[in-house]
Amino acid sequence: MRNFYSKLFFLLLPAIASCQLYVGDANTNSYVYNSGEIVFVTQDVNLQGAPDQDKGNFYLRSEGQLIQGIDNSANEGDGTLSVYQTNTQNQWDYHYWTSPVGDPDKSATGNGNSGNVNFYLSDDDNGGLYKTDATSTITATPVNFTTNFNSSITSQYDFSLSSYWLYKFVATTGYGNWSKVSASNPLGAGEGFTMKGLGNGTSPTGIVPIDFRGRPNNGTINVVVANENLTLVGNPYPSAINLSFYLLSNSLPNGSDLSGCLGTYPNTYSPEAIGPNITGLAYFWESDPNVKSHYIKDYEGGYGTYSPEGSCNSTGTYEQPVFIEYDNEGQPVLDINGDPVETGVNGSTTERHFTPIGQGFFVEGATDGAVTAKNEFRVFIKESENPYSNFKSNTTSKSNSSANTEKKTTTRAGDFTLNEHGVIVLSKFRLKTLVNKSYTRALTGVMLDEATLGFDVAGDGNNVSELPSDINFLVNDRDDSYLINLFPYSIDVKLPLKVSGANEINTYEIQVSGLNFTPDESIYLHDKLTDEYHDILDESYEFELEQGTYTDRFEIVFKDAKTLDVEEVEEVKRSFNIYQNNGRAELTVLNPLQTELKEVNVFDISGRLLVSKLNEGTSEKVIIPSNAWSDGVYIVRVTTRDNIEYTKKVSVRNIK
Repeated sequence: MRNFYSKLFFLLLPAIASCQLYVGDANTNSYVYNSGEIVFVTQDVNLQGAPDQDKGNFYLRSEGQLIQGIDNSANEGDGTLSVYQTNTQNQWDYHYWTSPVGDPDKSATGNGNSGNVNFYLSDDDNGGLYKTDATSTITATPVNFTTNFNSSITSQYDFSLSSYWLYKFVATTGYGNWSKVSASNPLGAGEGFTMKGLGNGTSPTGIVPIDFRGRPNNGTINVVVANENLTLVGNPYPSAINLSFYLLSNSLPNGSDLSGCLGTYPNTYSPEAIGPNITGLAYFWESDPNVKSHYIKDYEGGYGTYSPEGSCNSTGTYEQPVFIEYDNEGQPVLDINGDPVETGVNGSTTERHFTPIGQGFFVEGATDGAVTAKNEFRVFIKESENPYSNFKSNTTSKSNSSANTEKKTTTRAGDFTLNEHGVIVLSKFRLKTLVNKSYTRALTGVMLDEATLGFDVAGDGNNVSELPSDINFLVNDRDDSYLINLFPYSIDVKLPLKVSGANEINTYEIQVSGLNFTPDESIYLHDKLTDEYHDILDESYEFELEQGTYTDRFEIVFKDAKTLDVEEVEEVKRSFNIYQNNGRAELTVLNPLQTELKEVNVFDISGRLLVSKLNEGTSEKVIIPSNAWSDGVYIVRVTTRDNIEYTKKVSVRNIK
């Protein structure tokens, strides 16, 4: 899919710019200190210091960032760039990380090398993880690693991290697995890794800045992916990246136009997609920070899905995970009905459009090859100032209801707007379904004219953690289940659902929980078996299903097809004929169109109900005896199943 809003063009204008950045060694008494600003270097960075000195190095503080403009400029030197990312996890809780720097001293070619190099994490005085200093924002000491399960912390300046939980996951051709990060198995540039945090999670004990020190990564960075396998990657640079730009470039056909994407490139250059190497989605692990255990069987978490919505200039959609429990083999724990034991907790609603320094995530290979990061994806975005850039959120929610949480706006269905950051906001709605009175599954429908009802690369977001009792979108020509459905809106569009139930009897309570547009009519759940339309915009609808998987029964629609337009309503009204046969003492209602009747009521002139006949169906004639009525005028009201009402007065005179 091409960029649908290519007329918007963004050029990153740096606050500080240079062609090449050289910082001398300790004898030159120089270093670079950047507090909260962008440093833009078009060529290479040459650092001649060492991490335990305050000379010849480069310090990024207060969310300052380094961006480089030429992919083939190789950074060099044994000096280091120092940049913080804040740990928010406790000693039991995982987060996925990526290093923005490498370790020049321990690279394969030794000192004097240039370019991106491996990262080793441990202390070697030329790169790794460091602890900040209480008296200076420049000096630091290497992090101590322990082989114990638990990290330890005295203060944010004095702590150790557990090396036991350091793992990476890189798929090779046809195979991928977790492998321990060690001196013999370091992290390549762009590879993600797992690391647990510090303390018991009580601020400020567990919220500690981690100081990455080493040679800054730059230019083209490739990480191996394999078809239909996941690989743990992340943002490899000492700046934020436009995650949507990264995903689209690596999933659209080679040469696809990506001009207008927010990134770092000159206005004489039009970026193009690298090729379909991944599916165009990113997956983020989230877990419950309240679980204080290292045992896998106690873990509670899941994977959220991020979709760029087919455009690198839209906000994108992140669909939160459902947390479930795991056994000692890392597989979901099943109850007696075969359902994974979920916790009733959902992940955060974190925005993911921009990926901050140090953030790791999974991608899925679409071929055997590599996923590529490039300088053009880099942007100067601060987490503290932009809601669409978040390193980690510990915000979870316990969901036992599908209540409405957002309100519609005056934007029409299918339209888009620009938010205060100049980012495109597409029309979208969110469904929440309470499954078996236990957990809530959230789904998001996103409206885009250029989308299809089939599979849209970097648009439709699949569910990598589908449960035996679940509800998901389906898209044409695909068997996968989807949490995010990108589609071209019209009031006649139909979005099929897949509803699964593992129990003998399963319950589902579904409602629209949020939308940012005003529907043309409403949003309905259509049950094709009963041909009933349930308006789920302002109230929930609950139903039961027997065990099984239903792929051709339910769909989301935007109009009640059984509701007639004005012309049709008038035709139905004109078709009725009501007359009184005083000779036979009978009131007759004729229904020649065989419209389904809900009620036929007769009132006296004072409004008192005399007769009520219910559910006459499609009968062509309804006869009501009138021999017991007094002479006078009566009112007959016919109500159809579609709530069309027809009223007529009749005169009754019983002939004796």
